[in-house]
Amino acid sequence: MSEPSSIAQSESAKPAARPLPAEEKTNIKETIESILVAFILAFIFRAFVVEAFVIPTGSMAPTLLGAHMRFRCPDCGWVFDVNYSSESEDDSEDMRLPGDAMPRTDIYCPNCGRLLATAPRTGFGNVDRPGTMVPVNYGDRILVLKYIYLLHPPRRWDVVVFKSPDDPDKSHYQQNFIKRLVGLPGERLMVLDGNIYVWSTADGKWEIPKKPRSAQEALWRLVYNNDYFPHEASRPLPFVQPWKLADGTGWDMSHGRTFAFDNASGLGMLRFDPSANSTTQTLTDYLVYDTGAGPGMVRRPEAIGSNDDANANPVSDLKLVAFYNRISGKGALSLTLSRSADVDHTFTAEITPDVVRLIHRTSTGEITSWQKSLSEVGVRGNKPINIEFLNVDYRVTLRLNGKEAFDPMDYEPNVAWLMSQYRDGRRGTRSGEAQIEAENQKCTLDHVSLWRDVYYTNRGSNLHSGTPIAPVQLKQGEYFVMGDNSAISKDARYWDQAIHLPHEGLDVAEGRVPEQFMLGKAVFVYWPAGFRISDSLHVSLIPDFGDMRWIH
Repeated sequence: MSEPSSIAQSESAKPAARPLPAEEKTNIKETIESILVAFILAFIFRAFVVEAFVIPTGSMAPTLLGAHMRFRCPDCGWVFDVNYSSESEDDSEDMRLPGDAMPRTDIYCPNCGRLLATAPRTGFGNVDRPGTMVPVNYGDRILVLKYIYLLHPPRRWDVVVFKSPDDPDKSHYQQNFIKRLVGLPGERLMVLDGNIYVWSTADGKWEIPKKPRSAQEALWRLVYNNDYFPHEASRPLPFVQPWKLADGTGWDMSHGRTFAFDNASGLGMLRFDPSANSTTQTLTDYLVYDTGAGPGMVRRPEAIGSNDDANANPVSDLKLVAFYNRISGKGALSLTLSRSADVDHTFTAEITPDVVRLIHRTSTGEITSWQKSLSEVGVRGNKPINIEFLNVDYRVTLRLNGKEAFDPMDYEPNVAWLMSQYRDGRRGTRSGEAQIEAENQKCTLDHVSLWRDVYYTNRGSNLHSGTPIAPVQLKQGEYFVMGDNSAISKDARYWDQAIHLPHEGLDVAEGRVPEQFMLGKAVFVYWPAGFRISDSLHVSLIPDFGDMRWIH
């Protein structure tokens, strides 16, 4: 009996617990309240302000990436992505992706054409070829600004999230889609020769709505970037410099990333040859991302004249970029972009030590020119000049060191001729052309690159809306949307079911997004495809911070 008593005496000997001061109790209470308020505000913020979404497919690539494989060319260093699409649609959901997979076709670098990964083949060279296993990355995670359209209406070229009108028997209008908004309420719209056309009631003609600079920058697609010149001396498929000497002398192309010109009394002309490397992206709508688009959608580069090449659409909307450094001489540097249709249009940006000119020539003999002194543009002829020369959407823009040298110059497409080409099963314009010419000087060109615009397709047996033979007429409160990756995007062009929701007052024809279905505007990629801690851990736990970006 003494032991328990001893324990009791020992416990009673301990000092009594000191009650918490009133101030400390208040601090704990305030902390708990703050945490609860923070949770409540987070839920309210998510419900009414910003919500996170995951990009599931490649329909908006490369602006926004769905599940994909990422490659870095070991020869030229170009980083690019290829779509990943499983055999089952259900497997395309973010958390059901495999850690690694094989590409559906051989993967070539779109810049230099080097073979990077192989697809499995049976009986290849009388033996089975196993193929290359490649890590699969999740789609981009984005933030969507909800209810922004309560403050102002949706704007053309916004990237929007909405409830999909497609396949209502399966989705019941509950599946979220993300596309680019191209058609506004009350407009009549069609896709022709790769461009969006809207009927102007004021002018009584079809017109191309021009993209704002921010959207256009997001829609450029690589043709060739000489900053990523390949360095391997030997490889199975030799690289050929696509900028080739077409006339004259003076150009030295042996420096890889730098073009040097030295001819004090003559000229030399370089012309871009899209057929120089058959496994690169060329002046067509071929996009390396789509080589992994799934059964029936595989698109791969083949030699000029092949079936794949014949099915590609020529693109003539181009951007030519160069960093120009005049060392000596008084001659001109000229950059030229051409578009060939019923009439050939040739645009030349000409820079001398004192003057910049923009010249427009047509195959019918018309010549128009504009001229300014370099000082008017805020540029010095004896200093390096960054040149951006654009011919896109029938608008020509010349920028020197980021400043527009002239007001953008618009010229008219022959819509009647383009539509007759479409009806006859022919393509309208041919691929654009690009060339660089220097004379009577010594200079260098660095950072030379060529880009082409997005090409919206309008052919296919499943298209229902927006073609030249079936333009879409939007009513008030209706919008038309398309994916940036037009070749594989199942967007408003393909929807074939009308919306009938009498209890919500909705009776909308196919191919439209009603205003009530709009959820918000995509604004930021907060978690791009990241990095794995180890090859055995398939989840990319570390985001690629350098690829976080605003969405335009």
